[in-house]
Amino acid sequence: MMTFSRYQAFGTHLFGSMLIALGSAALVFMVWYPTPFDETAGVSHIFLTLLTVDVVLGPVITLIIFNPSKKELKYDLAIVLLIQIAALFYGLNSVFQARPVYVVYSVDRFDLVFANDLTEDKLTNVTNQKFKSLSLGQPKIIAAQMPSDIKMRNDILFSAAAGGDDLQHFPQFYTPYESKKKEVILKLQSIEKLNTLNLDHITKVTALKQKYADHPKGIGFVPLKGKVSDLAVIIGKDTGDVLEITDLKPW
Repeated sequence: MMTFSRYQAFGTHLFGSMLIALGSAALVFMVWYPTPFDETAGVSHIFLTLLTVDVVLGPVITLIIFNPSKKELKYDLAIVLLIQIAALFYGLNSVFQARPVYVVYSVDRFDLVFANDLTEDKLTNVTNQKFKSLSLGQPKIIAAQMPSDIKMRNDILFSAAAGGDDLQHFPQFYTPYESKKKEVILKLQSIEKLNTLNLDHITKVTALKQKYADHPKGIGFVPLKGKVSDLAVIIGKDTGDVLEITDLKPW
């Protein structure tokens, strides 16, 4: 029967931890926070730091405690693995609960809405079945319609002015993005403005214009308000379709 040395145990534990970390990172950055939402939500640094600590700490503890002659070794290693797995799942759950679920257009901009912005109480007010459940994948592009009821409208305005919930945080007023495309087209800002706002990324703006050079009537953009940084939503002037979302500064 082969006996592992301390360093073999460390290497095996580290390799397994890295495989799990890669799978976790793929889930977070390819499904829940696809580019550029990872940066605007501020998840990259936090999650990668947590992942690094989790990946390194477990194998290091194994390196310290591993002793083939120790009777309680299996028990000790099991405890280390359970703690490591619990820490990983805690981090994944925290990231999942705060994932972006909607890119909501209202008035003259888009806002990024996160899962923890939409409580169960808020979702119970939703009548449109499309918006009763939250996306498990990348954020859905939708719109919000200001209510016709004067009292409700004023409540939202006062709440927003006081730093509380704004229109995008009331899912009962969500509507398909298609219903707002004409309004979006009227609110489009010139793509040339991105040159002025992103002097350190002129080549990126140029590449964007070249990419859509053959697009009918050209393209424009609408700002997107994020959590850590803001983005620019690129829109086709002819249809109002969202072509892409870029990390260029929108103001």
